[in-house]
Amino acid sequence: MSFDWLTPSFIAAERLWLLLVVAVMAAAYVASLTWRKAAQVRFTQVELLDRVAPKRPRWRRHVIATVQLVGLALAVVAIARPVERTTERTRSEGRILVLFDVSLSMEATDVEPNRLEAAKDAAREFIEEVDDDVEVGLVSFAGVVRVEVDPTLDRTRVNRRIEGLELDLSTAIGDALIVATDLLVGRAEEDPDRDQELAPGAIVLLTDGETTVGSETADGTAAAVEAGVPVFTIAFGTDAGAIIDPVSGDLVPVPVRPAELEVVAETTGGQAFEAQDGSELADAYDQVRDSLGETLGEEIEITKELTWRWALAAFAALVTAYALSLWWLRGMV
Repeated sequence: MSFDWLTPSFIAAERLWLLLVVAVMAAAYVASLTWRKAAQVRFTQVELLDRVAPKRPRWRRHVIATVQLVGLALAVVAIARPVERTTERTRSEGRILVLFDVSLSMEATDVEPNRLEAAKDAAREFIEEVDDDVEVGLVSFAGVVRVEVDPTLDRTRVNRRIEGLELDLSTAIGDALIVATDLLVGRAEEDPDRDQELAPGAIVLLTDGETTVGSETADGTAAAVEAGVPVFTIAFGTDAGAIIDPVSGDLVPVPVRPAELEVVAETTGGQAFEAQDGSELADAYDQVRDSLGETLGEEIEITKELTWRWALAAFAALVTAYALSLWWLRGMV
């Protein structure tokens, strides 16, 4: 249970000065007790007073006065119009798909310990830093595109799938973009109340190469543009990358290919980044995350007025004081 309403902010905080009136009343009550005590001392017929008023209220009248003062203080807070302010992101804006290249070129060791493992580490760190209310999904691609995890708030599930990614033949960037775009559009259409002017989500594409099979990268780019999905690309690796061909056993160069990815990002309204090691990749993800704030929508502030709660508490306190006065002080002087 949340008790944030106990420490609210106020629309009319200047009205809290009225609490000084309550404080003055409290001081006046204490002063009256002092005066009354002095008057009683001057009353010489103490035994007669006990016979006339044997059931004087004593401590009970202090309880009643205290409850009354509390009620007045609560009423002042209500007059100042307390509010609770929170921020949230609109439901249709928080969705990211990470497209992860698992082609054989990711086995290159120009990045320690190799491109694949360094990319896994950076991807996990990126996902952990994404705002909690943003769904994250994972799509892997080599020659075949696989939806590893649908967009979800379950970070553990996504990280587990990243850990289990394995290398395969070929690179199908175009197909991966088409699959990811269709997935984002499908998820967005599940919400009939979403703002149609907002993008259904964003794509973060991590790869070290270029399309070798399937649809052309330009076809995937066109699909993303039509759906209004921005693509943020990260070209990972160096020109010195090389792998052992699993068929011939020859050393095959696999330099990073950023040019095509720059076109994808520029055409879709995203941004293109290059990273030559794990540290630069982490920095690229940080920049992607910052840029996604504009694409996914700014957090909006929600103000909830709490006046009725404080007014109700004041009413309850004053009713309690009135009831106690009838019960405890009945027939007393």
